[in-house]
Amino acid sequence: MSTIRFKFTRGEELRFISHLDQQRLFQRAFRRAGLDIAHSNGFNPHPKLSFALAMSVGLMSDSEYGDVVLTRDIDLMEFTKRLNAALPEGLKVVEARKIPQGKTSLSASLTDSRYRIEVALEDGIDETSLSDILNTYKSLDEVILEKRNKKGKMVPKNIRPFIKDIRVLSVQEGNAVLELRLKYLEQQSVKPELVLQTVNQSVNPCFVIDPTIVMTREALNLKS
Repeated sequence: MSTIRFKFTRGEELRFISHLDQQRLFQRAFRRAGLDIAHSNGFNPHPKLSFALAMSVGLMSDSEYGDVVLTRDIDLMEFTKRLNAALPEGLKVVEARKIPQGKTSLSASLTDSRYRIEVALEDGIDETSLSDILNTYKSLDEVILEKRNKKGKMVPKNIRPFIKDIRVLSVQEGNAVLELRLKYLEQQSVKPELVLQTVNQSVNPCFVIDPTIVMTREALNLKS
């Protein structure tokens, strides 16, 4: 058997598919490429294919990771070539390396991520006022978000520890481009759109939260 960690991108063509649909696309691509995935033992065996993070609908990415266990060893260049030939347009493997079995899981290896966000601004918000709002937001000791727990109750959660940085890259014609950096703590983080929501709630309503927001995960970093 061979365990391969691969890095891939997701483009505009597939930004609106669900994470489950993306998993199915990869499973079909492995079958079409003739790359046999090993399965777990037991009454309900499942393919040994996992991903670092679930991707939200609407998200594009330059940096995603998956781990797969194959039943046979294969050259990494051949692996990449065959899998890319079987994947649909919008998904592309850009790196692959072999890792020892039993290595720390992808989700436990996450350290931080970087996003580029294009978002419309409320009337009257310019680059200077937006920078001031974000600086005020970053100075807060707590950023409280109401989240539903497993029992269905809404409970407050402080998401400030997950926010590494948020800054303005540019503002033009009522639209902002932001850079957001998030931390992963105990395999948890926060969705970028919820950060924008809490800026509106905690400091000043400045972002238009609607489906026109364009988000790209530019980097996803793992422990070495």
